Amino acid sequence: MTHRCDVIKRPRFCPSEILNKAIQFYDDYVRMHELSFRQAIEHFETIAEGEVRSIFGVGRGADQRWRSCKGALYEYSVCRALDEILSSNPLLSQKIDIIHGSKLTPNSTLRNQLTIRNWSEILPDVDFVIVNKVYEKVVAVLSCKTSLRERMTETAFWSRELKPKGIEVIFITTDKDEEVTSDVNRYIVMHVLDYTVITDPNRYNKIVEEWKLKYGSRSDFNVMMSKIISFNDIIKILQKYTS
Repeated sequence: MTHRCDVIKRPRFCPSEILNKAIQFYDDYVRMHELSFRQAIEHFETIAEGEVRSIFGVGRGADQRWRSCKGALYEYSVCRALDEILSSNPLLSQKIDIIHGSKLTPNSTLRNQLTIRNWSEILPDVDFVIVNKVYEKVVAVLSCKTSLRERMTETAFWSRELKPKGIEVIFITTDKDEEVTSDVNRYIVMHVLDYTVITDPNRYNKIVEEWKLKYGSRSDFNVMMSKIISFNDIIKILQKYTS
């Protein structure tokens, strides 16, 4: 694994050896099919459910382990794709870094920038932080989820808390259950979060089509739609954080 992606947190019901096996299976699939990790993230659901799921076996216990491990595997796949972007763009990697949340050591400058202090210290639940290396400043945090459920609302809460600190929040998802377009989630995408990245290009196109049909006549439609992007366009966001 690369240095950025070797610390993916293990969920409660996902044994380390199982998660490591799933990650190795994912890596082998990408290599065998001669994909880049940026290409693989666009097909995560197909690879995960159609290929990796088979190593977990069958039965209720296997299903539970898979549900727990799948989120961690998605986090890893996002990390590898982002790492690939930085590795292939020296000018970008000179100015920004992407760090896993678990690498924010206590009392470090970066961790302190995220910490909310009120009687005690509270650290937002973030998967990754984007750091402007020139100013040693956290400019954004990333949260990765395959399924939304209440998680987008949780991310919206942290967005409200971090905004006064000048830290943007990016939500990354496959939106496998097609939840982004519900009225509440649409509001969060357009009015609370800074960016929502859909890693499945087919799902992204369907979201755009649905919202264009419903809201395309709104005067602020293009402004609101700029907040939801496909993974291919995430480099534009990363470049914004270099200044």
